[in-house]
Amino acid sequence: MTGLLTPRTLTPAQLSSVTAELDAVPVPFRFALSAARLSTATFGQMSRTWAVFRRGVEAFIDRHDGDAGRMAKALGLPEQLVPMWESLPARDWHLIGRPDMILGTTDGTGPERCVIVDVNAGSLAGLFPLNDMLLRAHQADVLRPEFGSCGEPRYLMGRFADVLRRHMTHEDGLIALTYFADEAAGDDHFDNWHYRSLVLELARHGLTARSVHMEDIEIREGAAWHQGTRIALVHRYFLPDAENPHHMAELGRISAAARAGALRSVTGLWGEILATKATLAMLSDEEFTGELPPSLAAGLTEAVPWTRRLTERHTLWRGERVDLLDWSLRNRHRLVIKPALGEKGRDVLIGRELADAEWSALIEQAATAERPWVVQELMTATPKPLSFQDEAGDLHELTVPVVYGSYVLDGEFVGAVRRYGIKGDGHLMINGLQGAIPAPVYWGDDE
Repeated sequence: MTGLLTPRTLTPAQLSSVTAELDAVPVPFRFALSAARLSTATFGQMSRTWAVFRRGVEAFIDRHDGDAGRMAKALGLPEQLVPMWESLPARDWHLIGRPDMILGTTDGTGPERCVIVDVNAGSLAGLFPLNDMLLRAHQADVLRPEFGSCGEPRYLMGRFADVLRRHMTHEDGLIALTYFADEAAGDDHFDNWHYRSLVLELARHGLTARSVHMEDIEIREGAAWHQGTRIALVHRYFLPDAENPHHMAELGRISAAARAGALRSVTGLWGEILATKATLAMLSDEEFTGELPPSLAAGLTEAVPWTRRLTERHTLWRGERVDLLDWSLRNRHRLVIKPALGEKGRDVLIGRELADAEWSALIEQAATAERPWVVQELMTATPKPLSFQDEAGDLHELTVPVVYGSYVLDGEFVGAVRRYGIKGDGHLMINGLQGAIPAPVYWGDDE
């Protein structure tokens, strides 16, 4: 294995041929012409990071006997959301997931760590079909000689399909990729590409899927139907707004059908309690870890960056007792603020990218907000080289920070996608909504 590809410009015809499948969806990201490679040792490291995180979550569940109300209270989450979280029959919280991991350090020096910075557990986690689509693009004639030597590619959708097939009520039924009608927001909604790609990828594995509005699911004859086709499984992409009466009425209707056995959902809403950033805060907090077996507590210290729910309290920072709010005000450059119930990178605020006055105002607002926020140590990702072509056909070669979307199926780490932050070191929030280029990770060791 010779390392990274030598970047070269493709002709417009060559690039169009390579990305034809992606463009037909269309996938809303640029196409990376550089390989994302990690060693098999790093695969093991990322797998262990996920495994210790999972053990920590399960210890938290056991401590509260799996009671949603008690867990929500311990995490500081709104009590009024508990009935919503309990509405659907429970499913394994880690059946499907794509936790975000960073390989890096807290200050750019010292040994590199692998940490989970966002949970992303549950069926809302995406990018699974994109992984396989990009790997196939690498097999185009013009790219195969180069990408073919990058290491072991990990195709995921076969195993993803097996997970869904195992939960279906009957083999030849419909998998309903289900969300509320008001979430669709027209053909230009950002997530529509994901639903379309999932339909196409599942079809490759013999499963029929369709995007379905919650409101269009019909319950009759003890079963669920959509446009005359019986639904074998609801793949849940809906996350209700508890203050929206229409959402809650539809959830009640679907929940009653699920509990009566008329339909099955691949994941319930119970796991959404654990998918919050408040879970990260719990698993790194000495008040929780102090009662765990020492080996698990030590593992969580490595797997989860220092994270605390932002409240008036004292806590430990690297063994030193500090006033959390005052300390956070004085350490802007090493911290990030995130909403505990946030998603898709919204309202993630990186201290070093803000002025002192802005940071102080945000700390004050977050500490007194009705819904919880967390403060987390900033991890400095190890930059990686990236090459891509723009619309004019010009080749760009950059070295940029990266984050890894780590794929989990049946509770196990199975691979990763690297997301390159094309806005550079001055803008460290990396996701699809705020500028990123994805590339599937190849695994192997240098010869």
